[in-house]
Amino acid sequence: MNLTSVQVGLPLISEEAYYVIIKVLHFPMMVFSLSGLVTNSLNMLVFVRQGVTSDSVTVSLFVMSLSDFAASLLMFPQVICYYLDSLNLPSVKSCYIITSMATTYPHIVFGKVTCLIQTYISVERAYCVVFPLKVKRVIKTRNTVIINIILCIVTIILFTPYPANLQLVWVRDNLNSTRATFVFNSVGLTMAKVNYINGSFIIPNTAIVVNSVATVVIVARLHVTRKWRKTLSSAGAAPKSQKMSSKSLETSKTVIVITSVYLVSLICGQLPAMTAFALPDVTQEGLNKYLYDVIFSIRFDIEAMHSTVNLFFYFKMSSKYRQVCQAIFMNYTR
Repeated sequence: MNLTSVQVGLPLISEEAYYVIIKVLHFPMMVFSLSGLVTNSLNMLVFVRQGVTSDSVTVSLFVMSLSDFAASLLMFPQVICYYLDSLNLPSVKSCYIITSMATTYPHIVFGKVTCLIQTYISVERAYCVVFPLKVKRVIKTRNTVIINIILCIVTIILFTPYPANLQLVWVRDNLNSTRATFVFNSVGLTMAKVNYINGSFIIPNTAIVVNSVATVVIVARLHVTRKWRKTLSSAGAAPKSQKMSSKSLETSKTVIVITSVYLVSLICGQLPAMTAFALPDVTQEGLNKYLYDVIFSIRFDIEAMHSTVNLFFYFKMSSKYRQVCQAIFMNYTR
């Protein structure tokens, strides 16, 4: 049936079905955006109480929570404007298109920041478990702060040229009222292609490979450590290079869990690119633009959900996070 639709030049999703699906998909987007604001606010509060610069991992987790908070905050206006736009009120009819660049695009940028920081956390932890004797010399809080700042700046530099070459204009629609739209020059068109290559292929696919390799390395190292502890628990001390503190072990397990969850989110986030590769008509301006929007909305739902769930893994896996979190609730309930 789908093949026939393509052959006769019909879209795979009708306009009527598209509006129903999008309306449904925006509801979980709203729920996850709100919950993301709450959970990441709590994450940041806990990390501040722990001491943001107390260790390298806490620095990165704080910045990642800040990025997720910003992403959740910037996604929420799109959801509100979508439902307002559906009311066809003259005063708000351009709300959705304006927020698409004013808030949704920055949301995507913060998503890339999260991606890069999560990847750095995985690589750093893999290095720590493979070279435990070099950790204090190489992995320093100051270095991690600098790296996080560099990752944020590089991401902003990569994705700023596209919106910088867009212009908001007001046009007459078929109801003889004005509606906002964005137009871009030749540079903007080029930067849109560059953004697509960087954001849909280079950054996420590199992150998938690097996070996967780092996770395998950490798991393998933990397996070796567990075997060593079982076989040599009563045979005396082992070489220092084989030792791993309980704190390092707990941190490594936490990183494994959050990285694995993020990998699932990252792979699912590749749905638009994979669909566009398999079906060339599935683009923003193509025959199947409705399908493109649906898939992108699913991607936003998955990203919004991921930005919410890390708190539960931190609470479950990290005893220090759990203690600080419980202390915060105890103070507020007194």
